[in-house]
Amino acid sequence: MLSLLLAYAAVPFPKWLMLRFKLRKSAAIALTAVAVVAFGVYLLLALDLATIRIAAKLPIYEESLASLYQQVYTFLDARGIVAPTLSVKSVLTPERLRELSRAVLPEAGAIVSNGLLIGVLSFLFVIEMAGEIGVQLGPLAEKLAYYRSDARSYVAVTAKTAGINALINLVFLLATGVDTPVVWSFLYFFLDFIPTLGFVIALIPPTLVTLLMYGWKRALLVAGGLILSNLIVDNVVTPIFMKHAVDISFLEITLSLVLWAFLLGLTGAILPIPLTLALRKFVAKKLERTGTCAESLGVTAMARGSGGIRR
Repeated sequence: MLSLLLAYAAVPFPKWLMLRFKLRKSAAIALTAVAVVAFGVYLLLALDLATIRIAAKLPIYEESLASLYQQVYTFLDARGIVAPTLSVKSVLTPERLRELSRAVLPEAGAIVSNGLLIGVLSFLFVIEMAGEIGVQLGPLAEKLAYYRSDARSYVAVTAKTAGINALINLVFLLATGVDTPVVWSFLYFFLDFIPTLGFVIALIPPTLVTLLMYGWKRALLVAGGLILSNLIVDNVVTPIFMKHAVDISFLEITLSLVLWAFLLGLTGAILPIPLTLALRKFVAKKLERTGTCAESLGVTAMARGSGGIRR
């Protein structure tokens, strides 16, 4: 399902290449693959550079975390609350980091393998759906095209609103002096495809980094600014785009998130709106067929009845 959604988002590009530059399907698909790989490499390099910057500042974060914990410990101790004694240096020992690596690496390998599988399936879906100009699509491509419009509209609207909000957040984080603001803006852009839950996850890292670097007052300022920008985009910008692209209410979005996340886990949390739109379209098509069959049966029965009366 994830690969199909990505294919819906990517298939307009090879079609545009074939229409604009009169390219053959194979050449358009090849150029699309090159463009996607180039964008992925650029994104990985940008994130890698940001990771190096974060790693260089780890000692500063460690000192800030130790100082913050000491302040909390003193505050609780003054009010008679016994807090556990914790040393940050004892937590971040090489042995503990090796244990964490042994636990994380298998999961990271599974994520990479699943990502490769999703990429390959997306490429195959694009090949299937990107038909030559003037050539009729195959049976599978026609069925996929029936559900394409709503899914592509949702992806386009979400990408626009997420991009707008990510740019606003980038300007705000630069103004407040938060470390690696580009990383947090990229993170917000991708997590914005997960309704409601994605914003909560994206809010935590920049707020935590600000807390460690500048204290709780600026951390509250950063969290409040990010929440405010998200509320403005979600309640002002998104309805404007959604009104002209996808007919779905906020209640339907919330119920879809709960239902599909319960049934499919993380995948359902990422794809609740496309799945709901596809299900709604599927049910409407089935009801239309049922109504057509019932109408044809009624006409046949009436014809037979009138024939019997004439006889």
